[in-house]
Amino acid sequence: MEDLAEAAIAAGDTLPKIDKLDLASIERLTESAVEHENLPALMSLAKINKYAVSNTLNPERLISLGRVAGSGGVFTPRLFFIMRGVLDVKRRKILKRLTRTSILKLSLRIASEGLRGDLPVRGEYQPESDFDLDATMDQLLEKYPTGIPTLRRSDIIGIERRERKKNGVLIVDASGSMMGERNINAALSAAVMAYSMRHDKFGVIAFNTRAFLIKGIKDDLGITEIMDKILDLEAVGYTNIEDGLKVGALQLRNLKTRFKWAILLSDGAYNKGNDPRYLCRQFEKLHVLNLPGKKWGERVCQDLARLGGGRYVVVRSYHEVPRALMKILRSPW
Repeated sequence: MEDLAEAAIAAGDTLPKIDKLDLASIERLTESAVEHENLPALMSLAKINKYAVSNTLNPERLISLGRVAGSGGVFTPRLFFIMRGVLDVKRRKILKRLTRTSILKLSLRIASEGLRGDLPVRGEYQPESDFDLDATMDQLLEKYPTGIPTLRRSDIIGIERRERKKNGVLIVDASGSMMGERNINAALSAAVMAYSMRHDKFGVIAFNTRAFLIKGIKDDLGITEIMDKILDLEAVGYTNIEDGLKVGALQLRNLKTRFKWAILLSDGAYNKGNDPRYLCRQFEKLHVLNLPGKKWGERVCQDLARLGGGRYVVVRSYHEVPRALMKILRSPW
């Protein structure tokens, strides 16, 4: 069995299904996985026995994974959440840095596809701008009711394309799982939000048993600080959507504009706090990305989006979340 695993590691493949390996075998295979920079195999070994992997992953071996860890996949973040409880402070810090790099690279690639929409602003026509035919005709009829003399450029209504300012909060479910899937999803979504709204006002709230204000809507917080706060959250099993929405609504109250919105990422299956649907009236617009989960949670998510006047989007896997989020961010109104 160990020979088959060694061959798979050397070939860059995932490990075959392994029923049992002794401590010494896992330690040897861990050394091989690091040597071949095979992160999927390393994560599989950690799931079998994270303590044996911890015995082998010294700081030098972790640092040597830096090149492949920064490729933007999810294997480094998953490894971090499996291993963080058994690593000492120094090694946990190294793996956390690699995890942050992986998430930031992936989120930057997604955000660079373009998120900002244009806001059409009407004014005097300029040669480089579009013009509004209907508005131009209305203006001409109003100015010259008895007939149009020579048409001048000032009579034409132009359309200037300006970037629409964004003001919103991201409210993400970070309740627990063994590999920290919700936390990874929260960190990746927050990074996409931060890249796309770096010139705008935005807040980030994560919740599990209770809500955590990761970034206040008026806070000047760097993207790496946002990542660190989310990665440090404990992966607990409870889901308190009510508290997440309360904190999000409170943040939006600090903005004077009415063009403000919230995006909730959750499976809707709350098991802590009250039914959150009564809070929808506190939002100008509440969009919902429905994460994979229970059927009754889908109904909660549908109701939250309907009552909040926002869009409802179902994602079938966590890999779909960042681009679904990106579509809403393009045009949150």
